[in-house]
Amino acid sequence: MKSTATQRRAPGVIRADEAYTVAEFRRRTGLGDFAFRAARAAGLRVIAFNKKRYVRGQDWLAFLAEQADAGERELSEAGI
Repeated sequence: MKSTATQRRAPGVIRADEAYTVAEFRRRTGLGDFAFRAARAAGLRVIAFNKKRYVRGQDWLAFLAEQADAGERELSEAGI
């Protein structure tokens, strides 16, 4: 069994207290090029540092919450 330090986090898990390279973030979320670009255009924050790009877990979770709220507003405005 691998030690805790060398184990990778499970795919699909994004933690609020961690930052991910864009490559790792996309691997964990399963977002392709188009979906990632759409998320960026919709307000997902990406941090550039030292020629690398990162997504903070807390930014992703806040983005999802905003998208959920926007979707609920659209449904209620449509009377659904």
